[in-house]
Amino acid sequence: MSFTHTVKTKKNIDDAIAAITENIKEIGFGLLETLDFKRILTAKGLNFSNDYKLMEVCHPNLAKQVLEANPDLGLLLPCTIAVYKKDDENFISLARPTSLLSMASDNSLKFSGEEIENNLIRIIENSK
Repeated sequence: MSFTHTVKTKKNIDDAIAAITENIKEIGFGLLETLDFKRILTAKGLNFSNDYKLMEVCHPNLAKQVLEANPDLGLLLPCTIAVYKKDDENFISLARPTSLLSMASDNSLKFSGEEIENNLIRIIENSK
């Protein structure tokens, strides 16, 4: 299994982010922040021409459960979705929670990781 779930989208970057932001609400998630790497890197004097935005999304109750079970797993939070342009095509990519959690020795949250991943993949598929 791949570390990511990546799909092409016909939407532009901002429209894809807007659709994801709206659709994640149905599974209790919210958008914490969107990092605009093109803007950030350009502000640092680097030439970075492709749009690349990283969405940090979170479900408060699940985050609380993870942090209470093992505070070190907080390093894997929040869930991350990239929306970017590559070779004149736009993509949406999810860092699979199950892949991230597999790095931890604590397997008590495996089911939650699978459920979160399945829900986020459904949201991405519906948002593309």
